[in-house]
Amino acid sequence: MADTTLLIAGSTVITTWGRDQIRQLSRQARRRGVKLIGADSPQNLEHASLEELGQVDEILPLDVNDPQAALDWARTSAPRGLSAVLTIRELAVYSTALMAEQLGLAGNSPEAVLRIRNKDLCRARLRDAGFTQPVTALGRTAEDARLFMKEHGPGPWIIKPRDGLASLGVSLIEAESDVEPALTRLQMTPPGAFGSLSSDAPFLIETFVSGEEYSAEGVMVSGAARVLALTQKETGTGFIETGHRVPASLSPAHQQAAEEAVSSALRDAGITRGIFHVEFWVNDDGIVIGELHDRPGGDYIHMLVEYSRPGLELYGTLVDDLLGHDPRSAPAMSRSAAAVFVICPPGELKAVSGWDELAGHPAVLTSDLSIAPGDNVPPVTDSWGRHGLFVVGGDSPDEVDALTTRLRAGVTFAVA
Repeated sequence: MADTTLLIAGSTVITTWGRDQIRQLSRQARRRGVKLIGADSPQNLEHASLEELGQVDEILPLDVNDPQAALDWARTSAPRGLSAVLTIRELAVYSTALMAEQLGLAGNSPEAVLRIRNKDLCRARLRDAGFTQPVTALGRTAEDARLFMKEHGPGPWIIKPRDGLASLGVSLIEAESDVEPALTRLQMTPPGAFGSLSSDAPFLIETFVSGEEYSAEGVMVSGAARVLALTQKETGTGFIETGHRVPASLSPAHQQAAEEAVSSALRDAGITRGIFHVEFWVNDDGIVIGELHDRPGGDYIHMLVEYSRPGLELYGTLVDDLLGHDPRSAPAMSRSAAAVFVICPPGELKAVSGWDELAGHPAVLTSDLSIAPGDNVPPVTDSWGRHGLFVVGGDSPDEVDALTTRLRAGVTFAVA
């Protein structure tokens, strides 16, 4: 692919799994002879490591989280011969769609991307297409939320950002007294998590969906969804995700129904390009589609997918599709993998036991612990605050489950 240039919108990442995604994208694109331009804000580029900057061939200072800035660049400054634009960043998917459309490159329509970024619009689109969906409304005040609760009882309900990510600002509401704390929590998210979120931005309130939680991972190929894995999700208090495992423990009937529902939902939402991460529930209603994301799942889910299908190049498949080349068939799923998070109790951390043994285990593919003795550990209130993680690979789900249980139990924190 001589003289082929690809722009990565958002080439620096603050999470370890995000950096690994960029690393894998770089390797798989370069194996195809593709030149890479890494675009990110001047502030992010200034604080990026040499290892991060080395994943691309050229650096472009551009705030890709700002749709207007990205569109202006595409109109006035984009180099001739740019072959494709892509992103792994939630906050840059709309900018990426705008740039692709302006440059006449393969990509999703900006309207479709804006639709799935705004959960109420996506819910309405899927409901019109015949999908079971929770009842949803936008609100700006506590009174709006209380009125919705009266009209759509008996509860519980969910209050969350309209266009958030990583379970930030999500609250379960069981009584009117829970509304004010939930609205306060919307404004207590990590800086930058929602871009330009303002105090008067509308929030989403919807009826609660019960059932087991899963997600579907895959890539769009020639406009159709190629589902590569169904992921089983483990969550703790406050919807904090504490584990993921591929493949999910679903019956063949539920697996087929989920893959068909996810493919149809992406099609009906208008998504035709990119790696996708689609959340869903399984309950008495069957498959209930949750949030649609036109980017890979976080928490090392990309590693689980590639490990479970030896030889798969997830990002290479995306690059091939964007460049108009026929990606090869996906290798068969023959292994299992899981990403597991550990959470330390709040307080002053005195000692950590068992982590070195865990990190050195031959089945552990990667591990990271963000706290150390002497740290004052705050309570975990969202997925950004989790303290450690490790990824395990094995031949079967049972083997992986048994090993992750044993390894997680072997890590202890001494906290004052």
